Amino acid sequence: MKSKLKKVLLPTMALSLMIMAPAIAEGPSRAAGQQQPLPEEIAFQIPTNNYCSADKSLDFSFQLSNAGSTPADITVSFYQQDGTKLTTEGTSYQEIGSTIVPGKPFTLKGYATGLYHINFGNHLKCNERAYLGRIFVNSGKASLLARGWVNTNGTVQNVEVNGNQTFELAAVPTAAEAAAVKEE
Repeated sequence: MKSKLKKVLLPTMALSLMIMAPAIAEGPSRAAGQQQPLPEEIAFQIPTNNYCSADKSLDFSFQLSNAGSTPADITVSFYQQDGTKLTTEGTSYQEIGSTIVPGKPFTLKGYATGLYHINFGNHLKCNERAYLGRIFVNSGKASLLARGWVNTNGTVQNVEVNGNQTFELAAVPTAAEAAAVKEE
């Protein structure tokens, strides 16, 4: 009888521990009921470390869409290699438009898209190229999609933001907003 118990019971207990142990080891990453706060901004790289001259100009184009139905209060900033902000308004040429002014807050209506386009080598000097972009939400929350491209003499490189997936941003509430929520 004891050998029968050993043959059945021990493997059953071992199997139970193998199944339960990983679940216990993993455990919840945060306390139940608590949600991670949404980020206030997202950063992305712009692949502009390419040949650039008057002969080999470089075009940068970017689009940002509001994936939600409510207006989004946002700012898009671009940074040069040394960290200096690029504040040059974009250009419009042959149906490529520019509605975003880097570093300037704007409201993007629900389901609307903002555009930015600039040329380095002809319009701006090559050393003024942007290498980093950041999208900030200034107030409230926003559900956004963003992407872009860099074209160097017909060779196109994509600018990916969040793997071309929708991302959520939320502004850090002011002290007054936080107090009002606490009172509710």
